[in-house]
Amino acid sequence: MADGGKTGRNERCPCGSGRKYKVCCGGARPPAKPEAAPATAVSPAVVQNLWRQAERLLRTGRFQEAIQPLTEANRLVPRNPTLLNDLGMACLFARRFPEAVTWLQSAIALQPTLARAHHHLGIALAQSGDEAGALAAHLQAIALEPTLAEAHGRAAEIWMARGKATEAAAAFDRAFAAAPDLPFGRLCGAKARAAQGRASEAEALLRGLLAPGAANRDVTGRQQDIAWVAHMMLGNILNESGRFDEAAASFERAIAIAPSEGTAYQNLVSTRRLSEADRPLVGRIQSLLEARGVPDEPRMRLHFAAGKALDDLGDYATAIQHFDAANRLRGRIAPLDRDAFARQVDGLIGRFTREFFASGAAVGQGDGLPVLILGMPRSGTTLIERVVSGHPEVAGGGELDFWGERGPSWVDGEADGLRADYLARLRGIGPEALRVTDKMPFNYLWIGVVHRLFPGARIVHCRRNPLDTCLSIYTTNFNRHLPYASDRRDLAWYYREYLRLMEHWRAVLPSDRFLDVDYEEATAAPEATARRLIAFCGLEWDAACAQPERNPDAVKTASSWQARQPVYRRSVERWRNYEPWIGELGGLLPT
Repeated sequence: MADGGKTGRNERCPCGSGRKYKVCCGGARPPAKPEAAPATAVSPAVVQNLWRQAERLLRTGRFQEAIQPLTEANRLVPRNPTLLNDLGMACLFARRFPEAVTWLQSAIALQPTLARAHHHLGIALAQSGDEAGALAAHLQAIALEPTLAEAHGRAAEIWMARGKATEAAAAFDRAFAAAPDLPFGRLCGAKARAAQGRASEAEALLRGLLAPGAANRDVTGRQQDIAWVAHMMLGNILNESGRFDEAAASFERAIAIAPSEGTAYQNLVSTRRLSEADRPLVGRIQSLLEARGVPDEPRMRLHFAAGKALDDLGDYATAIQHFDAANRLRGRIAPLDRDAFARQVDGLIGRFTREFFASGAAVGQGDGLPVLILGMPRSGTTLIERVVSGHPEVAGGGELDFWGERGPSWVDGEADGLRADYLARLRGIGPEALRVTDKMPFNYLWIGVVHRLFPGARIVHCRRNPLDTCLSIYTTNFNRHLPYASDRRDLAWYYREYLRLMEHWRAVLPSDRFLDVDYEEATAAPEATARRLIAFCGLEWDAACAQPERNPDAVKTASSWQARQPVYRRSVERWRNYEPWIGELGGLLPT
């Protein structure tokens, strides 16, 4: 979407605050005074005229054009931090990110207390791929101006991308508190509530923001209207709650605002299994892919959307072409470090031995509240959690980031605090529950820590045909980056390392605390599998567990639509549809 028109009609500041430009980043400027008089005197009026010309261009969204008068003013009056900040901001919103970083760093070097220069630098660094630098810049902006809502919101987005939902929710709440009456602030309030699992409150805030007459034409950090972001968020909440038709309508409204943004199409095709009646939608996606100038990220999402749609329609040969194209783009983000992961697996196997667990009686406690459901992504963890959490004495926790954040640095001396924090997290989900599930697939790395601290915890390991698992990973665009997901060779190698670690856990954990469940068995004999799971959890049988599609809990994964269908076997041996193209994954087939 072009930057100019939306900003110009409302004169909103491009920084994302929701305020008018003239009272935000384009506020009253001090006279541009050089540090020392140059050899040839510079007329202040000339500099001010250039500055005003640039401000008019910025105010109307003509960022590229604003760079020239700002550059000329900077040449005439060098070392003016406010002028350098404006030049950096113009480059930022013209998407000239390296130049933006240079000018903004120069402004900060001259005046380190310029909070908005730090904030703009954070945006530019994030767009340049320096996430750590971006977070540091936003936090510095907040330290200088604690009520800078935009900086709180940007920091929250980085926390969320890192999987730190608790920190993200707190930062979104601070943004809301700083600007409760502005569109940006209200959007952050909705994001905070969504991150905290308060979906109905988030939905109410979003509907208020989108109500006719609401001021929702603000520009966010991705150069998209607040309305676009709000429709996307609302669509996701509706999708997770099983209101698929309403979700599709929200995604269509987002598409109407930003017709070339791939995320909305990717989410739209996830709301149902497409049929021949959806051919026009497939045509829209393919037309966008044929257009020139589509950036890599939306293009990647469009390819995933097209692949999913054509898979639904049975056109596997064309679908795999789109999945391959999507993965070529996704694979550029960060490659898999095989040596580092192999060392991690070696370290876990070497540390968490039978002898280690035998020596930990004084460290662990037998609390049976946690039920960890884990395995490779796309191995059936969502289905199994919905079976278990269908029980009236079980609360479904979804994918908790707790062990991924705390497990790597754990030591025995911190056992009591770590145990208390995890129990508090689970009790917040199910205050009266006998069991609370945590279905983060990657907890398979942290089984040793969990069993050390909670020897009474149940570990449910979800298994699925390796080709079906890896194909599903390859054809799914996850919310978090998986460095092994985009290359068949990396996928096959990583899967073998995962198997190596799981064989170790199976050998060192008590059999009454570790249970393998096969997806193929769960779909072929759903009630028998459900009864085995409930018995393993130490609970009395309840018939609701045999109908996971009726479980009312939100589904916050890529399998939201599938999870609300009656148990089916359509995905069993799905890999055969792609047999000519599985390549190195074929080596995972049992001989």
